[in-house]
Amino acid sequence: MTAYTPPDRELPNQEAVDLVLALQRCLTSFHARHDEPAILDDPDDERLGLLSRYVEARKMRATIFGQNLFSDPSWDILLMLFQTELEGSATTLDQLSEKLRISMNIVLKHVATLERRGLVVEDEDSPAGGRRRMRPSPLATDAMSSWLSIALAARP
Repeated sequence: MTAYTPPDRELPNQEAVDLVLALQRCLTSFHARHDEPAILDDPDDERLGLLSRYVEARKMRATIFGQNLFSDPSWDILLMLFQTELEGSATTLDQLSEKLRISMNIVLKHVATLERRGLVVEDEDSPAGGRRRMRPSPLATDAMSSWLSIALAARP
């Protein structure tokens, strides 16, 4: 596991890293064994607004610097799925391909990777093929919610 540590912060000690990894393993185990909903602190807070602004900023980055300079399809897929989850819906593979402007082959490859890692699941009543509806798993929703709180929350 690698993490970005800002230059003005101390590197985390090994105990802290071990604790984070242990917590991640526990959450993975918990969600793998139970069909529990994700833990969201307050679904009505400004989380969706923050996420929407972040997604728009990524789109502007692609517009300004070019679509292919910065490429992170797995992250973009997870962001879009998390955003639609907060909105209360699911996204089809076709919609992912169209909205992210990436080929269906790349979408399928990255969705398969995310599925293997337990971060994406198929919607229960999803049709087959490109119309398959995908959602973030409860584990991914917990992780994305934590990331959003840490990375994008306003700091005092």
